[in-house]
Amino acid sequence: MARFFRNIRQQLLVENRFTRYLIYAIGEIFLVVVGIMIAVYFNNKNTDKKTKSETDRLVADLEKGLKTNQFLLDRFSGRFDAQDSMMGLLINGELTEENFRRNRILNDLMGNSTQYAWLQDENIITILQKERDFDPTYNQLIKLIKSYKSRLDDLEKTAEELNELGNWNEKLMADNFDWYSGTTKEDRDKKVQYILRDPFYKNRLSLFRKKFKNQISNITSMVAIRAAIMGEIKRLNEGLNNAQLDEFFKTLGMQPFPQLDCSELNREWEDDFSGLIFFLFFNSTDESVTIYRLRENVDAWESFKINPGEYEIFGQVPGRGFMIGSPDSCQQLFVAKKRGYLLIE
Repeated sequence: MARFFRNIRQQLLVENRFTRYLIYAIGEIFLVVVGIMIAVYFNNKNTDKKTKSETDRLVADLEKGLKTNQFLLDRFSGRFDAQDSMMGLLINGELTEENFRRNRILNDLMGNSTQYAWLQDENIITILQKERDFDPTYNQLIKLIKSYKSRLDDLEKTAEELNELGNWNEKLMADNFDWYSGTTKEDRDKKVQYILRDPFYKNRLSLFRKKFKNQISNITSMVAIRAAIMGEIKRLNEGLNNAQLDEFFKTLGMQPFPQLDCSELNREWEDDFSGLIFFLFFNSTDESVTIYRLRENVDAWESFKINPGEYEIFGQVPGRGFMIGSPDSCQQLFVAKKRGYLLIE
């Protein structure tokens, strides 16, 4: 083919047909450009296909990892709730020696050896590194993944702080009390009496509990974000409608917020937990929605806006309220319960 075109060029030059030669040369350049454009098109198409295949694989692997983590998150959430409850009862003087014989957790309330390496997922890091490869339809998913990674970093930082406090208390006890490391019944009895009655121990435990609540907040936030990530993956892959998404959240162990009549607003249904738990919200409407949150310790509301088709994770003290509408014109009133969510329709 190249020889054929070369012969044409030579013949035109010999015959001194410069105009025809120029037209021919332009045509040849055009053919070369078209050939390059076709090659680039198919190369880009193959590249896009490979990129799409890789992003689909990463999302599928991420979904598998999050499914595996559900049991671990549930297990530690339950343990942390129990530990926090025991700390509150001890600080308030509501525990007895009998409680110590029946509950091992009381022997080491300031222990926090939990490690969160099991929550780390290489797919999260890879997805964030390859964010530009994802189609814009994945923007909401990427946003949620970033939030999940940020909360995991906060959780690990809190765990380190709790370990430092626990080690500090351990050293203080070992340095000042011979019975602390003892194994006799007398040593144990002294330890129990000290923990139950010593005001300085309760002060240290209160400090530890304050940090411990941050750990609970981070865990509940990750539970909510994890559910949002999995729900968004289902929406992207399977096109779930609102009813199906609602049922899917329930399969993850979550429950929709109980709804009250606006006239029933009071503080009697609030739980005794002086810290924030995080909850999942999804606005499935085509308009922005304003959510009002009843603030802690005061009868005042603060507002948050959720854009259409977006997930948000809001903190609240369990048992306090969320409202759609406004404090002056309430449309819907909901009670925040642990592992709760609100699907706005």
